[in-house]
Amino acid sequence: MLPKPRQFLSPTRRPGVNSRTVVTKVAEQFIDHLRFLEQNLHIGLCRVDLSDKRMVWSDGIYDLFDHDRNVQPSRDAFHQRMHLADRRDRELVNVALQRRTSFDDKFRIILRDRRIRWMRARGEFLFNENGHPDVLLVLMADITAEQTHRDLLHTKTKHLEAVAKLSGATVTTAAPSGRVTNVIYRQPFSKDAKMLGTRWIEWAQPEDRAELLNRWRENSQRGEEFESDVRVCFPDGSRSWRKAKAAPIRSLEGEIVEWLALSFDIDDDRTSRTLLDLDRPATGAQFRAARGLLRISVQRLSELTGVSIAVIRRLEELDGVCMNGIEERRRLRAELEKQGVAFLFPRGLKPTVTLR
Repeated sequence: MLPKPRQFLSPTRRPGVNSRTVVTKVAEQFIDHLRFLEQNLHIGLCRVDLSDKRMVWSDGIYDLFDHDRNVQPSRDAFHQRMHLADRRDRELVNVALQRRTSFDDKFRIILRDRRIRWMRARGEFLFNENGHPDVLLVLMADITAEQTHRDLLHTKTKHLEAVAKLSGATVTTAAPSGRVTNVIYRQPFSKDAKMLGTRWIEWAQPEDRAELLNRWRENSQRGEEFESDVRVCFPDGSRSWRKAKAAPIRSLEGEIVEWLALSFDIDDDRTSRTLLDLDRPATGAQFRAARGLLRISVQRLSELTGVSIAVIRRLEELDGVCMNGIEERRRLRAELEKQGVAFLFPRGLKPTVTLR
């Protein structure tokens, strides 16, 4: 049942027309419209008068909670349908009720036929002329379809993570237009935000971009799988070969709704120089170890390369790669290799050095 029409409606009195008749007709239309909305949107309204704790339900609430119309509206009637696990966790709503603030809550209910439905409850307080809350209005909505969709997205992400782990690839999803929507990394890959969206082409080496774009456009228009070998750029300036394979994901109607791509590390096969990676910058730990093997002091290395002692010491301070001093790093490595040291970059291990 609903609150009395006079609480919501105040129609203009017209000469010769009984005001009670006008109110009744307007109220009937209002109830019909509300019922139409509740049935089509799967919603319901609950009103609580705070003074006497009296609760009123619309027909939509009875339908959502699968209650007979003779059930008296109450919190116990709500809890009767509520999933036991969600019944215990009501802190959000309890705090809102105490503070007289709005709330937005989700919970599960179990219908009489044992089906589980997800509900969303949004509560707002109405205040009287003295500023005190006297009515609580709660809009309930069935969000089972929305929750199911979210669960499917979560499952899909877990599937992609499993694919990435099992294949040792970087997994990428993209919209039909080529806009990258997700990247799951299983390689030492650039985690730059530009990988998302439409700027993914910047991930490829400049001289490879035109061919890669042409192949993508041709195959995407035909809706065909394709693969391409491309050199990619890392944040530290090094490059590596990757094999990218992409396949379209189609709807039941045959329309492409998404692209799935896998990127594999093929640097070994393309370069045959896994250990001696000439493009990969040397680390500070390698410079220190190289000087130790050759028994060259910092001062002597400075004289041979023209790199100042201060710069050499700064580059050697880090075990990893210093982002500054690119030219100085190149000159130091070239001289140390000339003196008989090989810079090695074994897969899965820390970079190291050895005597030739």
